[in-house]
Amino acid sequence: MMVYLALDFGGSAVKGAITDTHANIIEKFSLPSRVNSFDAWFALFDPIFAQLQQRYCIEGIAISACGAVEIEKGLVYGASSLRYIHGVDVKQLFSQRYHVPIEIENDACCAALAERSFGNQCDSTNICLVVIGSGVGGALILNGQLCKGHQLYGGEFGYAIINFENGSPQVVSELASTQALIVQAARALNIPRQSLNGKKVFELYNSGDTAIMAVVDKWVGYLATALFNLQYTLDPEYIVLGGGISQQPKLIPLIEDKFYQYTQAMPYCHITPQVVASKFGNDANLIGAVVHFIQRQSR
Repeated sequence: MMVYLALDFGGSAVKGAITDTHANIIEKFSLPSRVNSFDAWFALFDPIFAQLQQRYCIEGIAISACGAVEIEKGLVYGASSLRYIHGVDVKQLFSQRYHVPIEIENDACCAALAERSFGNQCDSTNICLVVIGSGVGGALILNGQLCKGHQLYGGEFGYAIINFENGSPQVVSELASTQALIVQAARALNIPRQSLNGKKVFELYNSGDTAIMAVVDKWVGYLATALFNLQYTLDPEYIVLGGGISQQPKLIPLIEDKFYQYTQAMPYCHITPQVVASKFGNDANLIGAVVHFIQRQSR
């Protein structure tokens, strides 16, 4: 059976999947990402790859990675907690070791490709994808094509400044990420932040915890402000939210409430952003990596 192997390098784990030629996921696995080098990571992955090769005919490896990705050279620019993926030819490392074609793309761009190809907004030609996680990332599809910008940072909405505190700029990733929500919630409850995640914070919100309700309201305000600004900068048909927290049923209604407050206060702002949750949730990067692989290999 002809399949593709997708790998999504995230801050806490590398998620993997075997997909068919239509990017349908057949099986999934994960392994740690926080190691000191690619050699250390390959030591973990080699036995998994060997087992998969015994069961499947792997046509290629599709990689999703955080950072600004130069897809021709296989280089990942920028900085992340996975220092070993930056500044090396990732495509060459994998192809020399596993002897199959390799393609790599930015994780948010992969998620956007998944939504554009198979999501609920696949008929839309102008989409902004905003991924909410340990930071805030994103990708732009304009006129049906990925728009990565002159320096490959197109869609990196997390760097946008939305507040000043004591003269210091604060960016979207600091204030509107899931990590930011967890930090503020833990502070409000006076508990270790390691004991919380985005899902638990919203469970407390839904239970009526007043301290958490105040934290979530402020956090949603930062996020809604960023999305509102994005709408009036790029005017997309849809803003698609990715990341695990995007699947919380209360999130989009809370954002829409903020939009209503903004348009009531500023009646000249007559366009309300259309915000939807990603169809594929945490699988979007894997699916989109395969879409990217197929597009590149069919050229």
